[in-house]
Amino acid sequence: MRSTSSHARAIACLAALAAPVSAQRDYYFTFGSGSLVQERLDPLINPGGLSGHVHSVVGGNAFAATMDFGTTQSSACTSVDIIPDKSNYWMPNLYFQKNGKFTLVPERSPKHKIYYKYGDGGRPGADRSEFPKGFRMMAGNANLRSDDGTLGSPGSQLEWFCHGPQLKTTGIPKGFTSCPDGLAVAMRFPSCWSGRDFNAAEPLAHMSYPTNQGGIAGCPEGFKKARFPEIFIEYWLDVSQFNGQYGANDSPFVLSNGDPTGYGFHMDFLNGWQEGVLSKAMKTCNPGNTGDRLDTPQCFGAGSIQSGAAKDACRKTSSIKEEIGLNGPLSQLPGCNPIQAGPGLATKAANCAGGTVAGPVSVPAPSPSTIASTAGLAPITTSAAGPVNTKSASVAPVTRTTSAKAEPSPTDTQVIPPPSGGSSELSPPSVNSTSGVWKAAGCFLDALNPRSLGKQPEWWGQKISSSNCVEHCDSIRAKYAGTENGGQCFCGNEIVNSASRPGKCTSKCVGDSSEVCGGPAHLSIYSLDGSVSIKKRRTHHRHSRNFLISS
Repeated sequence: MRSTSSHARAIACLAALAAPVSAQRDYYFTFGSGSLVQERLDPLINPGGLSGHVHSVVGGNAFAATMDFGTTQSSACTSVDIIPDKSNYWMPNLYFQKNGKFTLVPERSPKHKIYYKYGDGGRPGADRSEFPKGFRMMAGNANLRSDDGTLGSPGSQLEWFCHGPQLKTTGIPKGFTSCPDGLAVAMRFPSCWSGRDFNAAEPLAHMSYPTNQGGIAGCPEGFKKARFPEIFIEYWLDVSQFNGQYGANDSPFVLSNGDPTGYGFHMDFLNGWQEGVLSKAMKTCNPGNTGDRLDTPQCFGAGSIQSGAAKDACRKTSSIKEEIGLNGPLSQLPGCNPIQAGPGLATKAANCAGGTVAGPVSVPAPSPSTIASTAGLAPITTSAAGPVNTKSASVAPVTRTTSAKAEPSPTDTQVIPPPSGGSSELSPPSVNSTSGVWKAAGCFLDALNPRSLGKQPEWWGQKISSSNCVEHCDSIRAKYAGTENGGQCFCGNEIVNSASRPGKCTSKCVGDSSEVCGGPAHLSIYSLDGSVSIKKRRTHHRHSRNFLISS
């Protein structure tokens, strides 16, 4: 049990981070969140593929490699307190390094504490606009290894805190051997918008920090299109398990991007607020740090705040099968992230093996799209969300048109019986699993748009094989399992618009070179009886309004 004095210190720590010491009303609110998932995806910087490093992700459970506003709204739940907020927030994980091993640092309560500030001198709203649909932004620079002048005020105000000895520094602090009340890092996002779209090649260019609190007038020239609420996030970590394993002058902690300094901490935001909710709340909601409830009519209304149990139950299974440290120490950081201490900017590693996940990964790439107008802001057209980084993890995105939606109409079904004597071209010819012996049905075309089996790969990675793909599909009670292009696994209960293609499945599995995992746009398919039913569909299209692809 934590002592009373320890509890008092923790309360004081929270107050010291961002809120005034005495309880008072003001135009900001706070809410908490646990991690939705920890995985190597970043739909802003690496749309359609794998991120270079692991992130702790918060928010709506539709988080994916490729996203738009519609994707956020399809979330069945969110890991934050406020139900109408289906946004996603993510940041790099922290690791403890010793003897060439990296241990993932666990999170501790309150895990991610998120502040929204939207008032100046008691003026509600104060020229603040809610975020447009599909809006996304970033704070910080993952390549920094020293303070370049952007980390103070009026910049990101990056600060690291060791609570207990009460150490506060811009980078990861030294001079301690334990943080009894937690290690935390805090940063704020910019809030002044130029009106331009996010560009992964220049991820900070469309936003700026305000120079004062004078509403839109407080924004620099060129960034007066809109002023949004200021988002400030604290990320809390539990380093107690490492007590006694390092000295006061050591630097044992390193971010997942290979940064031992902490200056390269950064955060990403993809808007998923239900339209109109945030705009309304900013006009009348002023709890400040009083602890007042947010489900009042002045804030978000009855039924808008979920219980802690419901929030904690919102989780997403990682779509990437790789070890990130949840099951024990690693010999290297996931992805290609050698330790770079600076003080110069970190550079992309040369002659890199690519980390622990290999491609190709087949996920939709972004297409031309439009930011939907909201809060009186005019629509903005963009031709692309930015470059796709495919080098660090051998990712090969597949482009898919999103301007029209295909609506299938079933016509007929073709039943293909099990191959006589079993499939001679697939290896292995059969796989023993919990439900029984799955048999190889043969090599089949993947129509790609839409997919013949499943909407997207169930998972991919270095360890994939036809055997463990079958085992995975069996575990989720799917009727069919299929592997493709050496490194993708698909599961589903129907096969659509496919055809038998003998001789096209020749790709060796990246997880077991003795096995075959389909081929380019071709699936090695397995079922319990070795038979396949293919539904032939014709499609007609209805055009739908595009949202910004936020990746």
